[in-house]
Amino acid sequence: MKRYLLPTLVSLIFLSFLLYLVPIEELVSSLKGIKPADLVLAFCLYTLSQVTRSLRWRKILKDLSLWEIFLINSANIFLNNLLPARTGELSWFYYAKKHGVDLKTSTWAFLIGRGYDLLGLISLVLFSYLHVKDPASALASLPVLGIISLLLRLMRSFLPECGKLMDLKDFLRREFTPLLSVWLLSLSFTSFLLKALSVYVLFSGFGLFEFTLAFAGGELTSVLPFHGFMGYGTYETGFLIPMKVIGAEVRDALKVGFIVHSFLLISSAIWGIISIGFLHTLSRKSP
Repeated sequence: MKRYLLPTLVSLIFLSFLLYLVPIEELVSSLKGIKPADLVLAFCLYTLSQVTRSLRWRKILKDLSLWEIFLINSANIFLNNLLPARTGELSWFYYAKKHGVDLKTSTWAFLIGRGYDLLGLISLVLFSYLHVKDPASALASLPVLGIISLLLRLMRSFLPECGKLMDLKDFLRREFTPLLSVWLLSLSFTSFLLKALSVYVLFSGFGLFEFTLAFAGGELTSVLPFHGFMGYGTYETGFLIPMKVIGAEVRDALKVGFIVHSFLLISSAIWGIISIGFLHTLSRKSP
């Protein structure tokens, strides 16, 4: 229970600060202002982002079906949001092991996937910036992603051949083809694009680049070793900082960040709970 105390305290402090700046009536009014059709569209885009993310994992873990990976990915995201100190990440290795993936393979796959997550998020921010400046240049930049992904494959040559790094180097040499690298970056970028669009349709009154930058700030908090309960407080802080830098009002940025975060949590919980149910049902039926 002690490990829940500090995250809960952080979230309570944040919620107190939020309600001090933004009256609850204003929050309720903002929620009521969201059209049901936009909410359905947002959830569909979120779902597509997770399918795309699962396709990315499928490129690395070839022995698992897309359905199995979707279940593991959805359960992992939900539990990582729910459990403190990133302990939810352990669910990835637990469920992968139950489906026959050895720990070494799931570990290298997880680290590579996280690396491409970061690159996909950076690519999304740069793409949105170019799109605002000149849509044609944004489209012209997409082939550059392919070139970058090809160059990333060369990074394995710089890994020292010692200890666990030797295992990683062997894994990359065996599995990491040029086409795979292109697929990983392209799918990571597309997954984040769909996820950003899923919340942008709810708050399209903001500038695209500014909103994408704030979204990226919130998403980056997912790699922190510590976060508030269900991420409340830490996600909003990551969302707020870019918005504040570009001149947005703190109260508006916090309000939007809170609603965006809540939507993402609810969406992840819907698929996460369903996926955990399927995963445990399938495990009982396996011989």
